[in-house]
Amino acid sequence: MAETQAVRHEDAGRGPMWLGGVFVGCMAAQLLSYALWSRQGGTHIVWFPGAVLLGALLATPPRRWPWLVTAAFAGLLVACVGLFRLPLGDTMGVLGAALAPTPMAAWALRRVHGETPLLQDIGTLLVRGAIVVVALPIASALLIGLVAPHTSFDGAVLGDRTNVALAHALGYVLYLPAWTSLRSPDASVRHAGRIPPVFVAAMACAIALLGVIWHTLGTHARLLPLLCLAPAPILVAACLRAQMAGSSAAMFVIVVMAAQLSVGGHGPFVAPSLQDTTFAVQLWTLGATLCAIAVSALVEQRQAGQRALDNARNDMRELAGRLIATQEHERARLARDLHDDINQRLAATSIDLSALRRRVPATLAGEVGDVQARVIGLAEDLRLMSHQLHPGWLSHAGLHEALHALCTSTGRSGPPRIDLSVPPDAATLPGEVALCVYRIAQEGLRNALDHAGASRVTIAVAVCAHHAALHIDDDGRGFDPARLPVQASGMGLISMNERARLLGGRFDLRSAPGKGVQLCVHLPLATP
Repeated sequence: MAETQAVRHEDAGRGPMWLGGVFVGCMAAQLLSYALWSRQGGTHIVWFPGAVLLGALLATPPRRWPWLVTAAFAGLLVACVGLFRLPLGDTMGVLGAALAPTPMAAWALRRVHGETPLLQDIGTLLVRGAIVVVALPIASALLIGLVAPHTSFDGAVLGDRTNVALAHALGYVLYLPAWTSLRSPDASVRHAGRIPPVFVAAMACAIALLGVIWHTLGTHARLLPLLCLAPAPILVAACLRAQMAGSSAAMFVIVVMAAQLSVGGHGPFVAPSLQDTTFAVQLWTLGATLCAIAVSALVEQRQAGQRALDNARNDMRELAGRLIATQEHERARLARDLHDDINQRLAATSIDLSALRRRVPATLAGEVGDVQARVIGLAEDLRLMSHQLHPGWLSHAGLHEALHALCTSTGRSGPPRIDLSVPPDAATLPGEVALCVYRIAQEGLRNALDHAGASRVTIAVAVCAHHAALHIDDDGRGFDPARLPVQASGMGLISMNERARLLGGRFDLRSAPGKGVQLCVHLPLATP
């Protein structure tokens, strides 16, 4: 209950922040839209306040919507009446018509949702795009067209419903994708890190070069298709590096530049009349922006899949680490049980058999002695098994002695010959690194003895300032790693690879039929 009240208190504290943000944002958006409108000789190019309001409505609970709409309306009135000295009554009528469909569109967008994040769901993105780019601008343009004849404003400006609808649509497609991308916790731009200043400078230079090309070659009719496609590399680069936020920012700068060039009679969008020029700029900008949004959505999907794959790999690595740690713990427990309990009981049994041999007749003493010898042999085998499960030599005598004991306890009198090379520096290796080297050497030696058919096996440890290395080579029959099925690779190779990766190391295996096997492990050492 207390937690719920705290959440409500925090949510209530954000209300004034949202109201102030919408008020200032809509006022600034109107000033920006007016700057582009005046430069176009009185024809609309883009209208941003509706997009600012819609973005705020989508990010807040519906109970705040009346207050946010009021704040947006007040900000627009301050900009239009207070700064531009427009008639209050006529301005209120036109602004009311422009903003009226926005809450209904926000409600419809809230109803359209998928199970996956918006930026990764193409179907949901298309439905929302139809609402934002088609239905909402058309509704606003129709309402403005109905109200405009009853005002003192120029009917030619507000009565051009196509121009008004495209201006609203451009505001939505340029602002909302960037707003959604920056607010979404699943957006790739949140995981990509800081954008390098070099990339920003390169983008600025590319856009400036585009402006020079448009200004110089814009009047050549034969080059018109190529000039219209010239911004594509810039937008693709922005999509790949900064996703929707980057493509929206780049597209906005390009459309401002295109509008300025078109007013001056330059660029590929110049038409006989100013209205046709504005229509060409709007239509090209809308198409290019929608294509950039589609590319950004594909990039979002790809990077979301890559993040999911990386998370799955990290989870599997963590699970493998826990399994290996549990395995070492169980090996240590079993080794203690074998050494402290079963081995001691076998020793006591051997002593009892020795006493029994002295008491039985001579005809039975030999048989008792044989049983005693088998018990002693069993005790020795259990001792070796105990050391293999948990190498006491490693913690008491060091890596060199542990590996030496491993090589001499194979129980084979014949081939292969085992050569061991361990430098004195190996005694300074951290415990987890030494254990990793020992376990990989143990598994590698077992594979060489059981499967290689080698006459010689070489185990070499190397230690330098920044890493330790283990090399295991044999001259056995070898195999083709590319043709080795996953099932046939067994837990041995997987365990060796995972042990190395858990310490940030690298596991390399090289082999070919008749060429033996070369196994190499590199493990980083923490610098002091």
